[in-house]
Amino acid sequence: MQFRFAFKHMPSSEALQEYARNKINTEVSKFSTKPIEAQVTFSVDKHKHTVVCSIIGGDGFSCNVEHVCDDMYGSVDHMIDKLSSQLARRKSKLKDHKFPKKRELFASPDSELEYANSEVDASDILKFENSLRRKMG
Repeated sequence: MQFRFAFKHMPSSEALQEYARNKINTEVSKFSTKPIEAQVTFSVDKHKHTVVCSIIGGDGFSCNVEHVCDDMYGSVDHMIDKLSSQLARRKSKLKDHKFPKKRELFASPDSELEYANSEVDASDILKFENSLRRKMG
């Protein structure tokens, strides 16, 4: 995994780079095995410490995460939480895409009783027949 760090309005810190590198590497390794590039930008604006992380994956995915906090290490931690939720959501979408959920082919016996006990008006039947005519013709 390749990392690029940028510091805006603050001096560069090797300890902060190593902290972010370890956190990002452990989270991303849970969800991806392909080569990944991460661009992390640390910035300070008055009392707001901002961390922006852009991740580009080997299979064409990308995600951007940003967090603003009073503490730079706290910003990194919250950014990691957001990143892990985005990666988990992406992974679940890929799983659901490959193996869609099975639908029930037949109604359950309870739902058949509900249909049998419900009342049908003549207007409902006419609406149904009109909709069939529109579809057919």
